[in-house]
Amino acid sequence: MVGVSTFDQVLGRKVTPLEPALLDAACRQAHSVLIDVGTGQGKFILDAAREEINRLCIGIDAVAENMAASARTARSSPKKGGLPNALFVRAAAERLPGPFAGLADELTVQYPWGSLMRIVSEPALEHLLSLRALCKPEARLSVLLNYSVFEDRPYLERLGMGDIVDPAENPDLITAYAIAGFTVTNRELIHGDPPIRSAWGRHLVRGSARATLMIDAVANPTWQGS
Repeated sequence: MVGVSTFDQVLGRKVTPLEPALLDAACRQAHSVLIDVGTGQGKFILDAAREEINRLCIGIDAVAENMAASARTARSSPKKGGLPNALFVRAAAERLPGPFAGLADELTVQYPWGSLMRIVSEPALEHLLSLRALCKPEARLSVLLNYSVFEDRPYLERLGMGDIVDPAENPDLITAYAIAGFTVTNRELIHGDPPIRSAWGRHLVRGSARATLMIDAVANPTWQGS
């Protein structure tokens, strides 16, 4: 889209090109950095920022409108519940890492859809490498996938993703993550509430028997990039 930069800070209904100096200052003030890719409404970022005020929590999503309400909340006065340690950015996952290279102590991808779901479940090595580039050595990665999608192969085919091998069983998934610089420490199907919550995740699992596939990994400290 003409006039839209690669990385835009979401301020509410307004967006503005992300200022590198602002990001640098926020990182220097923080004890650690959490990046949530495909953050959707961004409520998980607000909760994480409230939980640990010294942690910089960055939500990244391709659709600014999704994050508008959370961005307004974050920019409110601290007396009114504002969270100066929460930052919302419009960017496509395919364009990462950009200015976020090497910043994350923790990286989360929760119930992704579309291209982001393919990146972490196929997995798409080129873009998985981009996610690794977001991370500090030994950063933690947590991926949560709505597994019901993979149990319904006709539906997956209608999404144009019928070629994806079941990520809960795919023996090449762990190898692909390793090539991208992640050591998978856990791959587990969970029924009911997952250990990391998001508004979209709660919507998916509330009152249902839907399963979540959880993939936990650690950024390999000896990774040299690609």
